[in-house]
Amino acid sequence: MHEFELIQRCFADWPVRHAQVLTGIGDDGLVWQDPRPLVISTDTAVVGRHFPVDASPEQVAGRAFLPALSDLAAMGATPAFFTLALTLPARLNNASEPNTESWIQAFATELRRLAIAHKCMLAGGDTTAGEQLTLTLSVHGTCAQPVLRSGAQVGDAVWVTGQLGQAAAALPLILAGNAAAAPPAWLAAYWQPKPQIALAEQLAVFLHSAIDISDGLLGDAGHLARSSQVDLHLNLNALPLDADLVALGDRGLQYALAGGDDYQLCFTAGMNAGEQIERIAQSLGVRVSRIGEVRQGTGQLHWYDDDRKRDLPWQSFEHF
Repeated sequence: MHEFELIQRCFADWPVRHAQVLTGIGDDGLVWQDPRPLVISTDTAVVGRHFPVDASPEQVAGRAFLPALSDLAAMGATPAFFTLALTLPARLNNASEPNTESWIQAFATELRRLAIAHKCMLAGGDTTAGEQLTLTLSVHGTCAQPVLRSGAQVGDAVWVTGQLGQAAAALPLILAGNAAAAPPAWLAAYWQPKPQIALAEQLAVFLHSAIDISDGLLGDAGHLARSSQVDLHLNLNALPLDADLVALGDRGLQYALAGGDDYQLCFTAGMNAGEQIERIAQSLGVRVSRIGEVRQGTGQLHWYDDDRKRDLPWQSFEHF
């Protein structure tokens, strides 16, 4: 299949449209016009680094698209459109899709489904040949006022969404070819993360700061603290861990704090906003947990087992 035939057959004429995208696929560039702030985030997913070499095309679509949307959620933005740069090797080593053309078609079908579900228009991109499968997505969203990492205020409560550590705990089993041994919730968290778009949209008015938890709470909460030049005092016993992770003891705690791949949110808001936050989250079926508070400082994290301070030996996930 030639490049332009591939684009026309697999990626053109999807039903999701956005009124502010004046020109999309089919021209040299897309044209966007909107008076509101435009939030842009770019993510790259590389085979063997962000997903296993034997991942199905449907799994690759989820691992590439959904984490990218989580960055928009952290900014309080509503998805509008995205672009996709796709680097394809001559042959994809995947038993379920024996040739590159069938792989692309299955990938595009799942990506289209996800784009429709999240009302996010595919507005352009690029395709090329290369040595290894690589996907770069640039997601774009709009908001009234972006929520930044740098806005945490002394006296804020610190919250996280969802459950932490499940995807990180699943990964060693997936890589070992023993995915069947992982609880279904762990596998779902890894292959189909749930970016908290709807919750962030409704909570944006209450939020002083937020960050996407992609590299582990240990590192990402640290980014938020340093950006805001405050200290975060966090309670390990308040972290939302499922029973299977709790049973692993400190190893489960390490997955939750340093494993990465959660794609949940860590955010801060005034203490008096707690009731509204919990009410909105409950209406959307999203778990939220208050895990600490913001105090004066210089960008440090302080961890406690209730009242006992604890030093942690782990480092956050790093890409290099």
